[in-house]
Amino acid sequence: MKSISVLLATIAFVLLSMTSCYYDVEEELYPTSSCDTTNVLFSDHVTAVLDAKCLTCHKATNAGSIGGGINLEGYENLKVYVDNGKFLSSITHDGNASFMPKSANNTKLPACDILKITAWVNAGALNN
Repeated sequence: MKSISVLLATIAFVLLSMTSCYYDVEEELYPTSSCDTTNVLFSDHVTAVLDAKCLTCHKATNAGSIGGGINLEGYENLKVYVDNGKFLSSITHDGNASFMPKSANNTKLPACDILKITAWVNAGALNN
């Protein structure tokens, strides 16, 4: 009886130890069929991404302390980094600027957000 208990405990231990930690990638779990990059507006699309992913560190009140001196709050401030190419370089992780947003594993923004911001920049980065 004791050997059966030991065997069952061993099997349970092996089965439980075979599981592992992993990180789910939202885009793989919930793929989107398309990403509409037509009529991307600063006031709707770009500010939503900035608010959700950038302004925690890069707003006026935090830029000097945790934002590396970079203030992306408001169109005029963002446009400086759009015009010099640093904004797109940061979010696409092309190696020409510091990767953003900062994370333990340098995870990029969702692909659709990057495509929308790129479309907005390529359309002239208008304040609309």
